[in-house]
Amino acid sequence: MREFKPLPAQPAPIDEVGVIGWLKNNLFSTPLNSLVSILIIAFLASVLPALIDWLFISANWVGTSEAACKAEGAGDGACWVFVSAWMQQFIYGSYPDGELWRINTSLIALGAVIAAPYLLPNELRNSVGVPLFLVFPFIGAAFLDGRLFGLEYVSTDYWGGFSLNIFLAAASIIIAFPLSFLWALGRRSEMPFIKSVCIVLIEFFRGVPVLALFFMGSVMLPLFFPEGTNVDKLLRVWIVLILFMSGYMAEVFRGGFQAIPQGQYEAADSLGLSYWQKTLLIIFPQVIKISMPNILATFIMLFKNTTFLLIIGIFEILSTTQTALTNSNWLGGHAAEGYIFVALVFWCCCFGMSMISSNIEKKLDTSHRN
Repeated sequence: MREFKPLPAQPAPIDEVGVIGWLKNNLFSTPLNSLVSILIIAFLASVLPALIDWLFISANWVGTSEAACKAEGAGDGACWVFVSAWMQQFIYGSYPDGELWRINTSLIALGAVIAAPYLLPNELRNSVGVPLFLVFPFIGAAFLDGRLFGLEYVSTDYWGGFSLNIFLAAASIIIAFPLSFLWALGRRSEMPFIKSVCIVLIEFFRGVPVLALFFMGSVMLPLFFPEGTNVDKLLRVWIVLILFMSGYMAEVFRGGFQAIPQGQYEAADSLGLSYWQKTLLIIFPQVIKISMPNILATFIMLFKNTTFLLIIGIFEILSTTQTALTNSNWLGGHAAEGYIFVALVFWCCCFGMSMISSNIEKKLDTSHRN
């Protein structure tokens, strides 16, 4: 009787693995998918070559004025000279040239504050990282202003550009984070007055369009201060952004609170923990874990909403771009280049925020899946 010998393992079919397998399974798995894929590929093939040529190959990269894009021999593509010539204004606004180091220092400090939870030992993250996070907006604003540190005073009228978008968004998020947490707790409170006040605040700032809030902050907010008090416009905008962010974040936190099983509250009570010990040590970490995707979405929403400040005359990056387009030395129609640059900058920042969020979600994941 012949001995049984199994045949050696055979490689997978060529059309099931690698690039060919991926294309078959994802783009051409059914007749309908195949038709749609072919139409999309045909559309990209007709559009991409001309777009790439305009963006890169025939684009003008070198020069300091519009004449470089119109000179003999210049390409017919995008005039990126416009972006490079206005780059300082796009990033720093009208901040004095000799004081730009203060903005750069503040941006580096913001990056260090964000990175602190990753760099500090576990035992220092709460005692050092959190206080640094909370005081940064006030120290950063005072540093850019200059008077508190004995530096040259720079009025907020000269603050602008993309750095202003970053500072306003970061400062609003940092201050709104604990405030929204308190609003969410207040809405869940059993004390009628506290609960009513928090519900009114949350629903008002969630229900009113952000542009209306900006106009209210710019026009109506000074009416609540004593006569003769001059409240800086940027401070008013910052207050509006904080309250707007707090309203949305409070609902995000409330959803997280409702997702926590009741047994977690009962277990904390059985240990004899106080209300704040139970909330901060047991419930809040779980709320953050559950709500992280919605928290990020709210952060990105606020960051992009800072572009609405152009409506009330704050010279953030989009307003600066529009001002540059109306400059008498740049009337050649470079709106596409300017808006593409702004869109790319915001996309890079939002994508970076999503990567940070994904990393945080992985660190908070306790499912222990292989």
